[in-house]
Amino acid sequence: MKIKIISLILLGCSLTTAAQEQDFMSLETYRKRVEGYSQVLKQQQLQAIGSTEARKAAHTGFLPAVDLVGDGTINLREIDKWNEPLGEYRTYTFKAQAMVSQPLYTGGSLNAKYKIAKDTEELAGLNVELTMDQIIYQSDSYYWSASAAYATLQSAMLYQDIVKKQYDLTNERFTLGAISRNDLLMITTRLKEAELQLIQARQSYILALQKLNTLMGIDPNAPVGQLSPISTSSEQQQIMTLEEVLQRRPEYASTIVDIRKSETQRKAALSQYNPQVSMYVAGGWATLTPNLGQPLQFTPVVGLNLSIPIFRWGARFKTSREQDAYIGIQKLQQSYVADNINQELSSAITNLNETGKLVTTAEETITVAEENLDLVTYSYNEGNGTMVDVLSAQLSWIQAENSLISAQLSQKMAVASYRKTISE
Repeated sequence: MKIKIISLILLGCSLTTAAQEQDFMSLETYRKRVEGYSQVLKQQQLQAIGSTEARKAAHTGFLPAVDLVGDGTINLREIDKWNEPLGEYRTYTFKAQAMVSQPLYTGGSLNAKYKIAKDTEELAGLNVELTMDQIIYQSDSYYWSASAAYATLQSAMLYQDIVKKQYDLTNERFTLGAISRNDLLMITTRLKEAELQLIQARQSYILALQKLNTLMGIDPNAPVGQLSPISTSSEQQQIMTLEEVLQRRPEYASTIVDIRKSETQRKAALSQYNPQVSMYVAGGWATLTPNLGQPLQFTPVVGLNLSIPIFRWGARFKTSREQDAYIGIQKLQQSYVADNINQELSSAITNLNETGKLVTTAEETITVAEENLDLVTYSYNEGNGTMVDVLSAQLSWIQAENSLISAQLSQKMAVASYRKTISE
């Protein structure tokens, strides 16, 4: 198409010079910049760090505990008897000792708490993976939307240039009296429409760049490097089965951990109805009660605590049924998540297949529209066609251009959606 070739040369001077001065920003580069800035991802990473420390803290429950204990009293009613002779009542008492305690058997509560902390840590890690999948998908969406907006802007400028050339020729022929004023009015109207379309395309492109910059945490109006063209070929995607996808998806893995965590919480809830055994070793100084002024002596003590619940009005069985209900909820949630992933996978595969066909058809359409515009424009300029035919051909061409860009964007988003579905 001769008109398009000439116009593209002009566009190369007027539109892409500024962009070429900027560094090229690939999709991978943009993803990394967004990942490095994302506040949501940083929150999830801090949550993961906190859960790791919580798991370490839960492990300390198995270790001996060392405590310093102090206690003192004073009888305010007989406060004057503060320093009586030996053998007489004194109004104060005190105790100071160090104690080392060790739980021997807690009914399984310590093991359950530690396992719950480990599951919580694993869930936090899976949330980081899920957030990463969402960030990558959002990055792809903003990147390709900006690339499509740039392609639309190029088409709008090319369209205006095509109409402007036809307007100049028509105006010249009208001045010579070769055509009627009606043709000039029609092409003038089309030129104004092309100018309006260019303004809208430029606005959309600027807004797309602002969103692109904001997502990676820089000034919305900062210069942006060249992006990959929306016409860039998409990589062939390997189609996976539902079973393969379920093993990759952090949401499904989270349901497995949630079920395990609920089962552990059941054990923790029931542990209070099991025997509890602990021992301690303590030593310190204390006054006798009542305090008769005897000399203080160091007193070592070894103790053993045993607690055996006997009767709680059926609380154990009620608690067990309560926890079983929670476990059932988690299992149903797992089935619900699997169904959603199955639907998402089916939709993603369908979109992959159909958008590929859509792009092929759009490319064929633009080829026909270009040839039609060339022939109709040539015929009119030779005096064998009508202005209505030219305007119709111009409209068909710009619609085909926009349809192709829309199809290419749909294909890119179909690939991004499939990659998110398989957690790649």
